[in-house]
Amino acid sequence: MNVLVNNRIPSLDGLRTISVALVVLSHFLPMVGAYSTWNVGLLGVKFFFVISGFLITGLLLKEIDKTATVNLTKFYFRRTLRIFPPYYFYLFVLFLAVKFDVVSFTDSFRPALTYTSNYFVADTWYLLHTWSLSVEEQFYLIFPFVLLLFGRRRIAWLLVALIAVSPALRLLDYQYYSEAGKMWIYYGFHANADGLATGCLLAVFYERLHKNEFYLRLLNSRLMIAVPLLVVVVNSYIDPRRFYLGASFTISNLLIALCIDWAITNYRSNPVGRFLNTAPMERIGVMSYSIYLWQQPFLNHDTVLWFNRFPYNFIGIAVFSSLSYFAIERFSLRWRAQIEKKLFKPKPLQEKLSPVEITVS
Repeated sequence: MNVLVNNRIPSLDGLRTISVALVVLSHFLPMVGAYSTWNVGLLGVKFFFVISGFLITGLLLKEIDKTATVNLTKFYFRRTLRIFPPYYFYLFVLFLAVKFDVVSFTDSFRPALTYTSNYFVADTWYLLHTWSLSVEEQFYLIFPFVLLLFGRRRIAWLLVALIAVSPALRLLDYQYYSEAGKMWIYYGFHANADGLATGCLLAVFYERLHKNEFYLRLLNSRLMIAVPLLVVVVNSYIDPRRFYLGASFTISNLLIALCIDWAITNYRSNPVGRFLNTAPMERIGVMSYSIYLWQQPFLNHDTVLWFNRFPYNFIGIAVFSSLSYFAIERFSLRWRAQIEKKLFKPKPLQEKLSPVEITVS
């Protein structure tokens, strides 16, 4: 059975839960003096990148197979009402916090407002996490045009080229900037293109991969038990740094894609797959965007403010992420659905249906 014909893809919300938990863990550990070289926060972000590439590419391919094109207006309309309301709500609350002297910083708002934080140094912890959201937004802006320009067949070659070139770009940045150029080396769109491209490539070849007997045997073999552990090891800070920035990033992205496909394929037949689809894992995964936004101000190990202390920090994350999700996200999605019915009338289905049936909420 092709699980991708369902409205929601199994296991992905559970994987989002794990991803945001890794980010929270990486920010909480320094607050209790437990510094780690495992780099689990960046690993969580890498999972988000690969998932985003997979979902968005599948969505676009589905529309191309049905209509021979992509309704760009509809695509950007849906993305805007999915992403902007919670994001700008966070920035607005942060702006009020600065105005009332709850927190203080200077000039990072402009890059955050324009989704360019990944190329401009954030002078405050409260906006540092917006770099990854900038990478994703830049991907949403660029990729639909690129896919329409290249088409399904040629886009695969471009994605492979991106995966091959990104390590070289990171190494060139490191050679030129050394550690002083952290924003370019770690946060730039060009430095993270291979993560997004890996997810895109998984969507492009999904049907073909699942007709390949060798790949299916690998996906269902006991060797897959070692893959998550291998991801953690490969993603950790490895010396020399040139290997870490070069091959390590790309290898971990490819292994993450394998984990994602395994989780989708084995969502019923494996205890881990079933766990990823339990109600708590799905609920937290659905809220992961708001949680990611709001964990940042409450997990700041450089301050002694009362709301950064345990357990007030986790209470704050729960309260504000819930407010963001239930009052902002869900409202904007309902509003989006109502407007979409009026603005975008569905076109009749063609006889050929997409092999990758993916919807993105």
